Amino acid sequence: MLSTIITLDISTQGSLNKDFIGAVFRGWLGYILKCDTTKKCINCEEQQNCPYFMVFKEKNNVRPYSILAFKNNDLIRGYIRVHGDKRRLVPKILSDIQSRDGSKHFGGHRYRIESIEAKNLEINPVKMSNKIRLVTTSPLAIMHHGQMELLPSLSTVLRSCVRSYNRITKYHDPQNYPYHIPAEIMESNAEILDFDIKTVEYTHLSKDKKVIKLHGVEGWIEYDTSHISEEVATILGMGESLQIGKHTAYGFGGFVILNQ
Repeated sequence: MLSTIITLDISTQGSLNKDFIGAVFRGWLGYILKCDTTKKCINCEEQQNCPYFMVFKEKNNVRPYSILAFKNNDLIRGYIRVHGDKRRLVPKILSDIQSRDGSKHFGGHRYRIESIEAKNLEINPVKMSNKIRLVTTSPLAIMHHGQMELLPSLSTVLRSCVRSYNRITKYHDPQNYPYHIPAEIMESNAEILDFDIKTVEYTHLSKDKKVIKLHGVEGWIEYDTSHISEEVATILGMGESLQIGKHTAYGFGGFVILNQ
């Protein structure tokens, strides 16, 4: 599956006093994509060609995008990934970003786009060795049997990766749907060798003043992959590209795989 990734460096005139800025970045994305703040999206003839509709108004719960954002020294580093057939909206997204440059957002601060890059990327397998380390780039909220896993097993991570891939391709890239893997790979049993994780909770106030609690874990987990099938590298590559678990629309679910 092909995705487009937009990478942004944003400066603000004042400091942003938030530890987690994924939700703020999503709010900014809505601000720059909304063509008319007084206009209702219901029955709009431009729904299928509207990035704002893609981000906030899709009828199904499977969003064809994911975001990551974090503080990078004095800048905000943001990533917008657009998947499948919605990549055709990228030129409009880039135009909207440029047209609002210099406006106020991010807690009322005037901001500036310092750099912007956009490119197409295929999902590629991660590099693996006898042990790997999963490092979160944003909180993970992976659910298993109705509860959030604090130390998710490798099999739980793999199921989340395939679930993200198949959910997106089913609705937005059907020619690549579904991805089937043998049950024995999905249930790969890899010993957890080491870890350093913590639980986090962030509160997001939506534009309609609804308080949304975002729970997850941050840190790293090391797995013994000395007896794991090579296909696992492809599945983990899906997760790196698409983000996994709950709250990906707010920037959760980001991770990278490092060799140890």
